[in-house]
Amino acid sequence: MEQRVTALYFSPTHGTRAYVRAVAAAIPGEHREVDFTRPEERRKEYHFTENDLVILGVPVYYGRVPEVEGLLDGLHGGNTPVILLAVYGNRLIDDALVELSDLCAARGFRTLAAGSFVAPHTFSAKVGKGRPSEADLAAAAELGRRAADKLSGAWEPPALPGNRPYRDFQRAPFYPEGDGSCTGCGACARACPVEAIDPAAPRETDGEKCIRCLACVHACPTGSRRVEAAAFSATVAHLEEALTRTERPPELYL
Repeated sequence: MEQRVTALYFSPTHGTRAYVRAVAAAIPGEHREVDFTRPEERRKEYHFTENDLVILGVPVYYGRVPEVEGLLDGLHGGNTPVILLAVYGNRLIDDALVELSDLCAARGFRTLAAGSFVAPHTFSAKVGKGRPSEADLAAAAELGRRAADKLSGAWEPPALPGNRPYRDFQRAPFYPEGDGSCTGCGACARACPVEAIDPAAPRETDGEKCIRCLACVHACPTGSRRVEAAAFSATVAHLEEALTRTERPPELYL
């Protein structure tokens, strides 16, 4: 029977999406793609059986799964195999894969395989610059092929890096806002994955909802949106000093 493959990702700045697509493309079968970055997609219900294969990717924020209310609430598995991807900004994934696997297990999914991959850091394009590379995408494709091969026989979930209890989730004390050059085009509100920007007042940001993904900054056509806080500048300087010296390779867990 042809495999039903669902590629599902939360990817505000598109790095995670690239890896999920590379894994999915290496697996034969009937494919569909779901962009969980969009709030309207997360509000839908998705039901899977043991005959489905789900690929689920999220970025790593502060060593954890992004703190998005109801992120996976619409997913319902029935002993469904899942390939998990943690995409990070060249620091560490910490407990993200363990947490993601636990969240999926609570929803009826069984981890078939997993991988960690580097993409440009949300706060600085200098960190993880040029990722994913051709080698990165080849590794993602290898994960897809090996996971599909594993599925053809009896299998057990892989050992994953990370700890329980998970590390405390930290939230940066800054967030982006628009300045006087804002034209009110609404691109930022459309890009925001957590509806932290009111289209009627796009210069402002709901700091409680904001997850500091900076998707709005990337989407702003005029450069109006930015983070002005001194703490942000200091954080960026530290990241660029610490994380641009070496590049971490992909890690596959099978």
